[in-house]
Formats: sequence, C-alpha cells, structure tokens
Amino acid sequence: MTKYLFFLTCCFGLIGLPAQSRLDVLLSQDPVFASAMDSLKAGSPHAAVTMLNQAKAQFKVEEKWGKYAGSLLVLGKIYFHQQLLDSALLVLHEALSVGRRVGNERLAANTEEGMARIYMAKREYPQAMQHYRSFANWCLVAGIPKAKVETCLQMVQIYTRSIEPDSILRYMRLGQSFAKGHNFPVLQYKLNQLAGIGWNNWGRPDSALFYYHKSLALLEQFPKDGKETNVYLSIAHVFLDNHNPKRARKYLDLARKSAKESTLPFLNAMILYYEGLTLTVEKKDSVAVVVLEKALKAFKKLPKPEKHQLMQARSLKALAEAHHGLGNDEKALSYLRYAKTLNVKLFKRYNEMQSELMEAAILSEQDAISASDELLMENLVWAKKSANLNYQIKVYETLAANARKNNNLEKAMIYLDKANALKEKMDPLQQASLLSNSELAKEEQSVQQLETSNVDKTIRLRRTQIRAGMVVLVLLGLTLASIWFYRRKRAQAAQLAVEKQQVEVALQEKELLLKEIHHRVKNNMQVISSLLNLQSRGVQDPVALKVMRDGRDRVRSMALIHQTLYQNNDFSNVATADYFHKLAENLFHTYNIDQQRVQLVSSIEPLKFNVDIMIALGLILNELISNTLKYAFPNEQAGEVRISLSANADQVELKVEDNGIGFPSNFAPDTSRSIGFSLIHAFTQKLGGSLQLNNAEQGARASLIFPINNATLAA
Repeated sequence: MTKYLFFLTCCFGLIGLPAQSRLDVLLSQDPVFASAMDSLKAGSPHAAVTMLNQAKAQFKVEEKWGKYAGSLLVLGKIYFHQQLLDSALLVLHEALSVGRRVGNERLAANTEEGMARIYMAKREYPQAMQHYRSFANWCLVAGIPKAKVETCLQMVQIYTRSIEPDSILRYMRLGQSFAKGHNFPVLQYKLNQLAGIGWNNWGRPDSALFYYHKSLALLEQFPKDGKETNVYLSIAHVFLDNHNPKRARKYLDLARKSAKESTLPFLNAMILYYEGLTLTVEKKDSVAVVVLEKALKAFKKLPKPEKHQLMQARSLKALAEAHHGLGNDEKALSYLRYAKTLNVKLFKRYNEMQSELMEAAILSEQDAISASDELLMENLVWAKKSANLNYQIKVYETLAANARKNNNLEKAMIYLDKANALKEKMDPLQQASLLSNSELAKEEQSVQQLETSNVDKTIRLRRTQIRAGMVVLVLLGLTLASIWFYRRKRAQAAQLAVEKQQVEVALQEKELLLKEIHHRVKNNMQVISSLLNLQSRGVQDPVALKVMRDGRDRVRSMALIHQTLYQNNDFSNVATADYFHKLAENLFHTYNIDQQRVQLVSSIEPLKFNVDIMIALGLILNELISNTLKYAFPNEQAGEVRISLSANADQVELKVEDNGIGFPSNFAPDTSRSIGFSLIHAFTQKLGGSLQLNNAEQGARASLIFPINNATLAA
C-alpha cells in the first residue's frame, strides 16, 4: 500500500504543470504571432501555419533572428496543438540552434523546455529528461522565484518516474528553499504534499504528518477544489501504514465531510477505497470485500476510466488482501493476476511488483515454493532499485519462509539476517543503540587486554621474587591502584555521559515544546483572524466593518511574530528585517495595493528584540503603515512608502515616511480618540519612548525613538 500516493500525484506529469516559457511575452514581439494564434483559436490552423511560414522567411532575409526564432516557437506550439509531434520537434530544433548561435540563453532554455514536453507526450523519457535538465540548469540560476519552484516540482516528478529517491529529496528541499519568503500558496501546497508522501515512503511518518498539516494551513489561501479531502486521505494513509486504524478512521470521516461540498466523483471513489482499506486493517474482511467492490465499480464508471486504471489495480490488490484474510486464496490470486493485466501507463513495473509480492506470499502458504521463489527473485532487483526498504524486507522474509519450508535453515538464516539489517537501518534509535553497544564492547575488550597485561607482569615479577621481593610488592601495589583509578574514572565518565544525554534530551524536548507552543499560538491567532474575516462579510455598517478589519490586521501582526519564532531556532528574540518586511507585504496585500503604483522601500538594520518589545513595535508599525496606505495616496495616486530602523549606542529610531498628501492641517494626534492612535500612544509609553508625527517637505513622517536597553544587535 505504501508509495502509491506519491505515484498518483506524479501521474499528471510534466505537461500538467504551468509552462515556464511566457507565450504572452512572445506574442507581443510581433503582431503576426498574435494573428496566427487567433487563427488557430478560430479553427484555421492551416492559415496560421501559412502566415507564420511567410513571416519566418521574411525575418530570415532581414536577419531578425529573435523574431525568426519566435516564429519557430509559435509554429511548434501550433504543431503540438495538432498532435504533429515530429513537425513540432523539427522547428524547435531549428529554434534551439538559432538561440545558441546568437547567444540568447533564455530563448534556448525555453525552447528546450518545449522539446522536453513533446518528448514526454511521445513517452520518450530519456530524451525528455536530457532537454529538461538543460532548461532546469538555466532556470534554477536565472529564473524568477516562482519559475524555480515550478521547475523543482517538475524535476521531482521526473525523478519519481526513474525511482531516484536522493534526487527526489534534493529537488523537494530545493523547491522549499526557493519558496521560502514568497507567497506561493498553491506551489507550497504541492511541495508539502510531495514532502509528506515522500517522508512516509521513507519511514518517517512524523515528518509526513508535519508536512500534511502545513498543507491544510495553506489551503486557507486559495480555493480548495477537493484538495482538503486529498490531504485528509493522505493523513489516513499514514496511519494505515502504521497499523493505526482508529486514527485513520478519524481523518477518513473528515475527508467524507469535506467531500460533501465537492462534485468530483473521483473523490467519492477514493473514500470508498480507503474505507475498504481501513476495514481490512481492522480485520473486518467480509465487509471490506463489499466496500472495495463498490470502489472498483466507482473507478470504472468515472469519465475516461482508462485514466484511472492505477486505482483499479489498487482496488483489485486490496480485494485480494481481503479475500486472503477470509481464506479465499484462489479468488485472491485471480484478483492479483487481473491487476497485473491492466494498462497502467506509468509505474507499470511497480504495480506488477505490488501484486506479485502478495501473490508470492499466498503461493508460499500453499506450499508452491518454487513458483513463489521465482516471483520473489524477479522482484528483488527492482525492490532494491526503488530504495523502498519495506518491500525489500517483505521479499527477504518471504524467501526465508520458503527456505524453512524446504528445510534449508542456513539459507533461511541468511535471508532473515538481511531483513533484520534493513529493519535496523530503518530504526535510527536501534541504530544508535547498536553503535553504543559496539563502543562498549571495544572498551571492555580494551580493559580485558589491560588486565591480561597486568597478570603477565605479575607472573614475570613472581619469577624474580627472591631477588627483588620489595620491588614486586611496590609494582603490584601501583598496578592495583592504577586499575582501581582507571575503573573509577571510567565509571565517572559513563555517569557524566548519561547525565549529559539526559540534559540534552530534556533540552530538546523543551525546545520542541516551546516551538509547538508558538506554532499553536500562531494557529489560534490565524483562527481568530479568519473568524473576524468571516464575520466581517456579513457586516453592512462601514464603521463596524473598518473596526473588524483593523482588529484582524492587528491579530495578524502578532501571529506573524509567533510564526517567525517557531520557524527559527531562537525562541526568545525576533529579527526585525524579516518580520517588518513580511508585515508590510501582508498589509499591501490586505489593502490591495499595487506595488508598481505604491512602492515599498525599506532600510532595516539587523536588530533583534524580545517578544514583548517586538509585539509593541509590530502593532505600532501596523497602525502607521495602515494609515499611510489608507489615506496618503487617494485617487490611485502613485507614491512611495519608506520604512527605516536604525540604532546607535543609546537609542533606536523607527521611521515611517511617505510622499503622499501629508497630514491634514487640523490633525492633532494627541487628542485623537481613534483606537489606532490610542494603541500607538500606549505602546510608545510601554517602550519608554517618544513619537513625533508631522508633515515633511513632501508627504508625512512618523518617528518613534526609544532607549536601546531592551535591544541587542544581531550577530
């Protein structure tokens, strides 16, 4: 059952992801490109091809190589749309040659991506991989952050097809690093889903659950479209893999509730499938058979059922497992053999291995040992290549059982040793224990050698006892004292090591607990923010609506502090630069401010403040920036918002300036009764500082100065 979710996620392939090449930019280079695409949309592909061929010839004569290559790229797009894949490859090869000849790396890279897509459509994966690697090498260096994340997702999917776990993990982590600090909720959701599936396949259910819950948090930022149901099913899958049907059923119920809002029949079929798996783990095989047969029928009734043959194969395997539990082995074998005949286009060998592994186990129980061994040995090489330790362990254990039935105990022990070695490799705690035992054995051997050496010395001294009796007594006393001193020191060192380990474990537990506390505080504040947002949708009074939105922004500013704390290892201080930048970006997003119209300019010294100081600064900055965005630039006026933070030996100064319309002539902040200015004055007093609000030469300026005794410069 393991690993199939990873494969399902990747079945959409490279073509399903957003294109890195920007067709809109290409169409703007010359009107003929847009006209050709319009003809294609109007159902006249031949007219579009004729138009482009004429333009291509003219561009070549005029030596306008950029537009010449552009016409080739649009031609390739049209040929691809018509499924003329060889013609598309021909023109793209020529475009690639032009791009390389004129030194246009971007053009060459985007052409290689288009060629990779065509080879993927032709199922010529090695050629697709070759061209896509060239594109990825360029994009991961010169591309924009979003393009880099999309490229990493595509590389994960490609390496999944070739079953290369190290490369999968590398690009997964690289994609997460590129997405960090950017608001790419959909891409980050996909990364977290892939990370959850991967960690579960690699024997780390704790990490898998962590990334799945991060996926649930990201779903608040974009339409779900059944994705929430998929995450719940993924979490249930983790618990089923670890034989915990009670927890799996909890998330299966959540998936069932969320699927009620969806119109996707595929999700209902998936829920039936997982219900059958849960019943099988609960040993309710007769009921599981009924439910799994319904799931199989549901997958067959989906539109274009040939695209869902992988899930049909999974349902057949689950039915075989349930029938095996009921003792219907012949029925189970027929289901397994039927599953192998399905046309699973991707990961066909993996699907066959899943069925053959169970088939070998059933044949072993029926004493068909030679047939079972033949299936197992065929699959052992592929199991090693897949780096799936669970499957390798099952193969070795079944081979050991077959050897025992043949009374070949020596061979059975060899297979069991290999299985146990893989189990130890999967268990980091057991591996650490074995390492400690090994070190202890070496130490005891060293002591034994030392004691043997001392006995030898004693024997030699006894031979000279008549001539040097006193010398022997002195040496013997020194030797015994040395042994006692050595053993005492060793015992003290062992005790100190145990105490140190206990302290380190306790410290790690406290750090994890503190991190979890900040995480939960942040989540609770996000819940409050979401509730305020939901409540505000039903409020008609503009004054009340403004109050609720301002309150939501203040809660978000405090939640951002706790998010920063639990994402870093320093739980007592918050770095200003990252926090101020994220806070400002959130406010620009909240007030729907186009940063091309109103630009954000920041100059933040790398200071760190404790949580209390940062909450006060965050709320003050939240009010100042909010007021600027609401009032400084009316009537779509363009402008600039400047944030600066500086410090000297005695004090810190925070300034927020703009080049907008400035404060009104009758503005009196000291007498203002608004909640925002009340908060600003209250937190200014808490910081022991002073605040000045006035008009500059152009726009408004707010300056907060407070003593530095509660701040430290970042290392």
